[in-house]
Amino acid sequence: MLLSADSLGQTLALIATFGGIGLVVNLLIFYVVAQVLAERKQNQEANRGTQ
Repeated sequence: MLLSADSLGQTLALIATFGGIGLVVNLLIFYVVAQVLAERKQNQEANRGTQ
């Protein structure tokens, strides 16, 4: 019984670790995409002003 409890604890720790890493990576990707879209919008507005 102790082995299964230890195994369950390790499994939950791995899920928490990789789930947390996945969350951080997804947030970083979202941030980069938002920055790219904002810069693209600024560039388009600047191009309209020079024409």
